[in-house]
Amino acid sequence: MLYKRNEYFRYTFGNPLEGEFRIVIDDDQGEESSPGDCQLIDISPGGAKIFAKFNIPVEHRSVRLHVKFTLFEEVIEVLGVIVWRKPYTGGYMYGFDFDEDATLEQIIVKELKLRRRSEKN
Repeated sequence: MLYKRNEYFRYTFGNPLEGEFRIVIDDDQGEESSPGDCQLIDISPGGAKIFAKFNIPVEHRSVRLHVKFTLFEEVIEVLGVIVWRKPYTGGYMYGFDFDEDATLEQIIVKELKLRRRSEKN
């Protein structure tokens, strides 16, 4: 297992954050599955732990996902790969590694700061 030592924090939600995912069928064509519901358990600028009732087949290849969620105000859409899956009550937990994107990382950090400030008030 590789560890991202340059990743400086992971934010765990008190209540899981609702989101939507689509399995990317063909990256070149932009072809995706129909949407499914998911919940974000925690997030960092480079990835997230998500829960879904759907059993995404990850045994034989890297499965790409398109995940959409809102941390505070801005709708965030991110592409990436599932790096692990574990059975969990009523579904599965997935480790989701975002594609590298410095702009997206900055947006996630900014939105998390705004979310945290609003939770304190």
